[in-house]
Amino acid sequence: MNVLREYFDKATHSSDKWEPYFEVYHRHLEKFRGQSVTLVEVGVQKGGSLEMWSNYLGPQARIIGIDVDPECANLKYEQSNIEVIIGDQGSAEFWTETLAKIGDIDVFIDDGGHTMTQQIVTLENVFPKIKLNGVFICEDCHTSYMTSHEGGLGARGSFIEYCKTIIDIQHKSWHNTLVTELDRREKFFNDLTSMHVYDSVVVLEKFGRRNMQRVFPKL
Repeated sequence: MNVLREYFDKATHSSDKWEPYFEVYHRHLEKFRGQSVTLVEVGVQKGGSLEMWSNYLGPQARIIGIDVDPECANLKYEQSNIEVIIGDQGSAEFWTETLAKIGDIDVFIDDGGHTMTQQIVTLENVFPKIKLNGVFICEDCHTSYMTSHEGGLGARGSFIEYCKTIIDIQHKSWHNTLVTELDRREKFFNDLTSMHVYDSVVVLEKFGRRNMQRVFPKL
């Protein structure tokens, strides 16, 4: 069994995740275990995932949960490295204020309201604040195909359609021009190295831009 899933099962607080997520998380976040990192997750619910992250990363990690429900501030944990902030992830003003207080972020997970507005506002405000060698993860991206969450197959303004444009932004040096909206978005993705797309999960890794120097064998 995936070690992260074991911590999930043993948590004393309730939570829910889709089964394939554990493999994705472990693949991209295992390197942070035992490190003094800051992990922020939007979507506290009943608190189980924050407890899972604390146990998975270790007591030296700083675990911050964000939720719009003020009741989440009343959650109690045995772990001293967990804190909860109340606020609206769909508000750029909230992010400006909150990110200034949090400081550097190594891992960010969006498991919040899952509407297109919430996901895109969160990505554009948070990704520039992710530390180099950090990771941004948005889960439950299947809502991009749900009209109830402002999505729909091929819908302009969905999170998945937004992520497709990131591919064009990554390849800017090859086409040397961006349309107006892509040009606006480019500034958010400095140092983006890779984007991994799984069923319902998008992972952005911020390891720095790679130098595309062409090499040849020495003859």
